[in-house]
Amino acid sequence: MKKILKTLTIFIMLLVTISLFRVQASSKQYVYLGGDSIGLKMNTGVYVVGKYEVQTKRGKVSPWQNSNINVGDTIEKINGIKVDTNKQLINYLNQSNQDIANLQIKRGNTSFNTNIEIIKNSTNEKSIGLYIRDQILGIGTLTFITENNQFASLGHGVYDNQVLLSVASGDLYKSSVRNIKKSEPGIAGEKRASLERGIIGTIYENDVTGLYGKLENISKNNKLVEVASQKDVKNGPAKIYTVVDGQTINEYNIEIIDIKRQSRKGVKGIKFKVTDSNLIAKTGGIVQGMSGSPIVQGGKIIGAVSHVTVENPIYGYAMHIEWMVDEANRLNRQ
Repeated sequence: MKKILKTLTIFIMLLVTISLFRVQASSKQYVYLGGDSIGLKMNTGVYVVGKYEVQTKRGKVSPWQNSNINVGDTIEKINGIKVDTNKQLINYLNQSNQDIANLQIKRGNTSFNTNIEIIKNSTNEKSIGLYIRDQILGIGTLTFITENNQFASLGHGVYDNQVLLSVASGDLYKSSVRNIKKSEPGIAGEKRASLERGIIGTIYENDVTGLYGKLENISKNNKLVEVASQKDVKNGPAKIYTVVDGQTINEYNIEIIDIKRQSRKGVKGIKFKVTDSNLIAKTGGIVQGMSGSPIVQGGKIIGAVSHVTVENPIYGYAMHIEWMVDEANRLNRQ
């Protein structure tokens, strides 16, 4: 009987060990490696980027002087009518016979109402004295694609006047790098690229960790790699994947020189140095447009380029990849 119990105990322990191994194995995450050059178009809604005094026939006037409006605010409605574009707002102003407009403003997570004057400038055009914008265009680098076609890019949020912009909608395009303006000490270079026709994906989230969305179709030709946790990242050699000519993704050597173990998401968890002579010769180091370029170490994706050190552009920063993967997983569950 004791022998049977002993055998049964060993068998149960073996089952527990196998179960634990399966849990550990299933906890591994894999993504398709990015590095592609991409074009971004974000529809942000009508937001305020500045104020100005309007020249009228009676002198300069500030229509917003008694209004509660700050740079970075989004104009959601005018006199109760929803506006999504600058054109809609301007058309309403031109058709209005009123001297005062009531604006519904969104600031952060709060919406409120405030009044603003509508005045005629020296050429009799209606104005409220606000510089407004309704979209952002740019280029960046795709970081990864999940197995259900979710994508992540940039490695940092898109800001204007230090305000994280909300995304009303957005489109993703293929991009081709035409040439590079090299980085120099004190001057950040940039990728100069063109956007191809045809939307390849939809952007629906601008987070401090990057831009997220879903691809319309995916070739699955990108390399499948394991996602590293912070504890996997080590000082030493690694590789960055990015495009510096056309649409060809190449790998370049870098050196991880400093690591911050973070308990909450931040965009500068990894500091690195570009050591690849070919990349330095082509770009001078890190340039604008490389944001989001994935970093691989030991066969695992460990981070995404987020910032350049302008004083010495062969040095840059990257976000720990787990923050971007966590955000992509959170959005996928919604």
